[in-house]
Amino acid sequence: SSSAASDVYKRQVIDSAAQIYDICKRMGKDFEIIFVENGSQDSTLELITDFISLNQECKVVNLEFANYGNALKQGFLEASNDIVISFDIDYYSEDFLKTALKLDTVYSAITASKRLMKSNDGRRLIRRIATTSFVFLLKLLFGTNLTDTHGIKAIRNSSIKNQIDNVVSTQDIFDTELLIRIERSGEQILEVPANVNEIRPSVSVLYTSCLLYTSYAADEEDSVD
Repeated sequence: SSSAASDVYKRQVIDSAAQIYDICKRMGKDFEIIFVENGSQDSTLELITDFISLNQECKVVNLEFANYGNALKQGFLEASNDIVISFDIDYYSEDFLKTALKLDTVYSAITASKRLMKSNDGRRLIRRIATTSFVFLLKLLFGTNLTDTHGIKAIRNSSIKNQIDNVVSTQDIFDTELLIRIERSGEQILEVPANVNEIRPSVSVLYTSCLLYTSYAADEEDSVD
């Protein structure tokens, strides 16, 4: 049964990648897609390699050992365009991508929060409780105004480069620390509601085995706030 579950997930990786690629192509903008293969022990890397061989805008970063924080860091560092959008392979949104590309210049980042009034969080109760408890601790310890730091996010590459070397976290809270450092530097972060349905259980509360980044050249014409 574990082999069957793995096969289903691997097919999902490629199906999701193909859908994200199609969304990016339809946007009609310069883009790149970066897979970060986070130390999987199956044929996931082979499937990704086959996929990117057919799509010149795609590339892969392969990590020998699974480490969520390092996977995030390497994906951010590899991105070369102005706006970097981070997806877990089984959690992406065309609406968020479009919104991120029209982000008002006063904002350095935009995140999809599962805890806003208009959000719809369909995850298991234990994961919702974990998120609420985690955010409570962040507010208590760091005084952040953010309501959620995990999930889909888009960050201006200039802000990433300014702060990424200061981040000391190496595991699950890498992106949390990055966002808080950006916020505490005086830059503004926009939160929008997220609609989340859990496709597969996580090994831990904050773990994923494959991350995907899209990186876009900036568009000065449109903005949202």
